Amino acid sequence: ADRDGMVNGEGAAAMLLETREQAQRRGAHVLASIAGTSACMATERNVETLRHTIRESLRTTLSVAGWRPVDVGHVNAHGLSALEADEAEAQAIHDVLGDVPVTAMKSYFGNVGPAGCLIELAGSVLALQHDEIPATLNYATPDPRCPVQVVRETPLRGRIARAVKVSFSSTGQVATVAIHR
Repeated sequence: ADRDGMVNGEGAAAMLLETREQAQRRGAHVLASIAGTSACMATERNVETLRHTIRESLRTTLSVAGWRPVDVGHVNAHGLSALEADEAEAQAIHDVLGDVPVTAMKSYFGNVGPAGCLIELAGSVLALQHDEIPATLNYATPDPRCPVQVVRETPLRGRIARAVKVSFSSTGQVATVAIHR
């Protein structure tokens, strides 16, 4: 509730995506698999439209993955630290996934722009590998407009090895991806 804006950062990430069959043929150690994805567009810039668009992207991703809300171990939120964007995202996550644990990895490295989506997805891959959802840094006072269970103070262990990453842009693009170990 006491946030006062985002911090810019710098970073990059790369991932190799291939079919499971190809990875097995070459003897690769598969770190995670993509179960489902979705991309949507918020046509208006307001809290309710963004909330609706994130909600629809989450529902579509779960449908493609064949998952129910209880099958998700954690959400890696976009977590922009902007009042309206956070409100829309948190409410959409709560609407679709209930009290699933949520982490915001931008708290570790700031907002690195478009690279952030992949860096944060890599963070969820590592969380699945190590069975440890990172705590959101600098999270002290819950915002009543953001009804989600934020992982804070200490990492969370022992969750289902499935995650959903939420990302969106200032121009309205929304994307979600479901991964599992």
